[in-house]
Amino acid sequence: MAKRSQTQVLTAIVGSYPKPRYIYPKNGRSLLDSFGFSFDLRKKELGVGLFTRLLDKAALGAIEDQNRAGIDIVTDGEERRGHYVLHIINKLDGIDAIELKSISMRGGTTRQDAPRVIGKIKYREPLVLDEFLFTQQHAQGIAKISLPGPSTVADCVADEYYQGDRKQLAFDYADAIHHEVAALIEAGCRVIQFDDPVLLRYPAAAQEWGLQALERCFAGLEDQATFVVHVCCGYPNKPLERKGISYKANQDYYRDILTWLSKSRLDIVSIEGAACNLDVSILGAIGKKTIMLGVLDVGENEVESVESLVARANEALRYIPKEQLILAPDCGMLELTRASARKKLANLALAAHEINHSRAL
Repeated sequence: MAKRSQTQVLTAIVGSYPKPRYIYPKNGRSLLDSFGFSFDLRKKELGVGLFTRLLDKAALGAIEDQNRAGIDIVTDGEERRGHYVLHIINKLDGIDAIELKSISMRGGTTRQDAPRVIGKIKYREPLVLDEFLFTQQHAQGIAKISLPGPSTVADCVADEYYQGDRKQLAFDYADAIHHEVAALIEAGCRVIQFDDPVLLRYPAAAQEWGLQALERCFAGLEDQATFVVHVCCGYPNKPLERKGISYKANQDYYRDILTWLSKSRLDIVSIEGAACNLDVSILGAIGKKTIMLGVLDVGENEVESVESLVARANEALRYIPKEQLILAPDCGMLELTRASARKKLANLALAAHEINHSRAL
């Protein structure tokens, strides 16, 4: 997809997909609450050979669901990842993923036992190259791979080396994964996404250094792939909602974030729009960039109708043209049942098809 012209509304998933019980026996919410799970433990329980085969089976299942639905931009559902951030940073030098430390995260809305940064963050080994190659082999659409963004990584670790200098921590992380981005492009990857929702929580830091750190991840490679940033308000958390606890990032910051990103080297900006009932008039702030708009609520198993999705897309198309719109879920689909996820994706693809073949537009 690298820099090719888009003439129609496309569809994509953000990243994660429901995990089968044979990979993770509990539900997706418990996985998020426990800040991921240890693949090493599951390997010991099942044996390395069997567990590897089960991971392949789960990833293939996620890809095939997207293929059947007719999704344009496909991931492996992040089935191999215990957590979208820890899966990556635990493979970098300077990180202690064994002796964890409790930290406050996401603006103080949650507390987790996190990996410790005990030295300069450096690249050591391939991170997700095999995951991309597997997706590329089986996807009928465009294979996409995701990496956590620098600001989000800086919020997910216990810093014992950088003395509170989140900017330098983020820059060193960006320099480290630049190696992975180059390797992915060399392997044929043309769509690379950075999951950086923390940009929305700290807009001042985002403007001061967050976007600079993000661009540093692919500096000099801008013309070789399509680069996406995902900036949501946060995974749905029904238990906190029932307690009346506010945990989402402030969607009012979206306009500023989109304005800044409109001048960036990124190509696509993925945002949440369904659960928060986003005022889509802000989409015009993105300028010539493409918006990947969340129109599927990933916190509810109730399936959106094709008609409602078409109506929502048409609202967005009042502010941006077809070639700048991709329809997607709000965030990862980890918390949904697989039956719900399948139907949501099927309706998403049907809605895009209807929009693209409508004479009214």
